[in-house]
Amino acid sequence: MERMSNAKVVQIASMGVASAAVALGTLFLKIPGVTGYYHLGDGLIFTASLVFGPAVGAVAGGFGSAVADILGGWAVWAPWTLIIKSMAGWVVGVLGHNKGVAGRLLGMTAGALVVVLGYAAATWILYGPAAVALEIYGNIGQSASGIVIGAVGSAALIKARMTK
Repeated sequence: MERMSNAKVVQIASMGVASAAVALGTLFLKIPGVTGYYHLGDGLIFTASLVFGPAVGAVAGGFGSAVADILGGWAVWAPWTLIIKSMAGWVVGVLGHNKGVAGRLLGMTAGALVVVLGYAAATWILYGPAAVALEIYGNIGQSASGIVIGAVGSAALIKARMTK
């Protein structure tokens, strides 16, 4: 049996902690909205992706958010959320991890676009085209708040050198 490197252990631990933070931030720190609710989850996904990279962002985004959907009574959305939020976390991490402010903002904007378009497609499939506009509206607001939280959270952790 091969021994796991310290970096791999830290990455796996970061995935678990970030997934739990996303689930808790999504479940318990939320404001009801027209098509769902506004929460800290997206900002925590963006933060994890920027600070720890695309693998941690994808796992935390997908699993943390899907668990929140299941536990929060939105289980019909869990498979969609798993895919959409994993993709968003990956995109944010690929484009923004270890980058400057502009790179981080580009990554979060691209990740937000994945969320908005992903949920628009899922809404179309689940509820039909008439429901899409309202879903897009809600997800733009949710994604915008995620970008603000991600910008502040990642800047604070990077400045504190919590990732080294």
